[in-house]
Amino acid sequence: MKNKALKVGSIIGAFLGGTIIAYAITSYFTTGELRLEPTPKHYFEININDENTPGEIGPGDSFSTSPVVHNDATEEMYVFIKVEMPDVNGEPLYTFSIGEGWTLVEDGVYAYADGGVMTTLTPGDSTTSFTTQMSMKAISRADFAALEDISVKITGYAIGTEDVDMNPEQAWGQCKVIGNIE
Repeated sequence: MKNKALKVGSIIGAFLGGTIIAYAITSYFTTGELRLEPTPKHYFEININDENTPGEIGPGDSFSTSPVVHNDATEEMYVFIKVEMPDVNGEPLYTFSIGEGWTLVEDGVYAYADGGVMTTLTPGDSTTSFTTQMSMKAISRADFAALEDISVKITGYAIGTEDVDMNPEQAWGQCKVIGNIE
């Protein structure tokens, strides 16, 4: 009997000991949680690239050029290019043909648009080449000598696509207002 009582006592003791150990373990267990919810940073930038360098030119000469606009942003955009150059006798110094996918919206300003509809430039994408060649008009050497600067300035503009008209002229108007462009 003593053996049986010892066995029962051992079982009860083991049970109580296990219960106490389980209670001690579970009573000192807890968890905590922290949830960090950062907001994504928005980038809105473009790059204008041209792999060609004109070099030395004079009246009647041409040079290769291939300006493209690259969307280096995190958002979709509509893009425009404004071309500024010297005038000679009230006429632009250079002539060029615009590339496929570009539309004239006002004097010297072109939209990346096709068929009267703005083309969305998605993040990481680039436009088609704006032009492939520029030619200086065959002006007199006297008119050429009077020029202080024969540079062509190409400025890119971008505007987000949300709530912007898809008509190139309207979109350019909105871009001018937002960018305070004259």
